[in-house]
Amino acid sequence: MKGLKNIINIVIVSLDDKFSKLVAETLSSQLEMFVANCKDLIIYDLINPKEVLEKCGFDYLKKREFGVIRNISEYQNTVISISFDLYREYIHLFSKSLVIFLKLPEEKVKGTTNIISYKSRDDFLLLHSDVVLTFERKSKLDATKQIIKRLGELL
Repeated sequence: MKGLKNIINIVIVSLDDKFSKLVAETLSSQLEMFVANCKDLIIYDLINPKEVLEKCGFDYLKKREFGVIRNISEYQNTVISISFDLYREYIHLFSKSLVIFLKLPEEKVKGTTNIISYKSRDDFLLLHSDVVLTFERKSKLDATKQIIKRLGELL
């Protein structure tokens, strides 16, 4: 586990991006921290990622995406929500962040990931998260309460 005094941000990741985003927004409000959603900021920066991909190519799109994620990772006092794919690709940028995995049952993430990739994604996050919190249902309030409780235990 990373030393808490070296932590500059809290990263929220799950296999359900909408749930992660809602929890990050609620948690940031409770802790009086800033909030950032990686996907939203990439879209904001690129304005139209599909058009950038078509006109400028994949390499340029990935370069710009990396720049946005690198900037987000350097924020301070921020709760960051990130998709599994972005976290896996840019995990090295979040070494100074406390990464919290909101683990949901497979049936609660249907539609966001297929059954075959659920296990491998879940296993990856179990190995690459500082804190794992397991939920039977999606409740941003329950998740926020559990995160705050866990943060208190870590202090």
